[in-house]
Amino acid sequence: MPGGPRWVALVVAAWIAAGIVAGCGSTPPSQPAAASSPTVVPTAAPGETAEPTLLVLATVDGTRVLGFVRPSVGVVALPLPDPSTMAVTPMGDGSLVALLADGRAFVAPEGPAGLLAGAGWHPLELEWNGALPTEAIVFAASASPDGQRIAAVARPPFAESPSALVIVEPAAGRAVAWALPDESTGAPPAWLEGDHVAVVQRGRAGQTFLAVLTAGSGKVFDRITFRALDIGTSGNTGTTVIHGDESRLLVGLTTDLLERRRAPDGGPDLAPGDVVRGGVALDRDGRRLAAVVEDTAGISRIATFVRAGDAWEPGVRIPALLGSSGGQLAWLP
Repeated sequence: MPGGPRWVALVVAAWIAAGIVAGCGSTPPSQPAAASSPTVVPTAAPGETAEPTLLVLATVDGTRVLGFVRPSVGVVALPLPDPSTMAVTPMGDGSLVALLADGRAFVAPEGPAGLLAGAGWHPLELEWNGALPTEAIVFAASASPDGQRIAAVARPPFAESPSALVIVEPAAGRAVAWALPDESTGAPPAWLEGDHVAVVQRGRAGQTFLAVLTAGSGKVFDRITFRALDIGTSGNTGTTVIHGDESRLLVGLTTDLLERRRAPDGGPDLAPGDVVRGGVALDRDGRRLAAVVEDTAGISRIATFVRAGDAWEPGVRIPALLGSSGGQLAWLP
């Protein structure tokens, strides 16, 4: 895959163009700061349920930053492998995989705890089948339900086409880029059942739709037209969240969305004054939802919600890393 100064320039351009990637948070450059002081990640006591945790990849003053989020502790900064890191994805074995703009990859075998302990990132060699489209960079990514593969969208920083679906198998050291026939907004793909992923795309008339693609071939299985800025599915793919217009968060069963061919009818209410400024993420069972929001004072926070029966209750509101904006979220297994 290509690399070098051209990619750094493209990454800077992608960060400037972050506003065109609705609902997906910011995009890169520069090396982020590590945690200001050594921090030990608490572990669950015997018989105690571990506290749900998140990753957030955001931007502070043009610098890409990675944060480990634990509601009882807050957000702790973690190092990144390269200034052009575009996505950091938790895998099923507890590791983290970082994808760079040009398709290069790094792995943190011991996950957030290893990074906090100074274990660092290691290059992950990938054998590619196909290439990214001209001038395209990797924008955002998500892990498959079994935690073995990563799906990402690639497109130019200032245009929505040509675009590609990128599938990475870290353990096998393989990656493939499938060219897509339509424009892609840059929102991360959402995994569905049956080796399918949903990608937010745009048609010639400007309308957005979900392209349901086969991960193994990149072929379009279905197109569902409705307004969506971002989409996410739970780790078991059973629940879907749609970031709609006016910062609406719409949550429902994935099967209902595919059968009714429209966004869910309802979801959690944001706090007064909150606006969704980054990504959205459901946990594995679809019972917890997180979204990067900005309040009336312009301060970025991570808002969480907990499902109670058919309703959603507000959960913990976590201050983001100081000065950060936007961001992509992922629940850790």
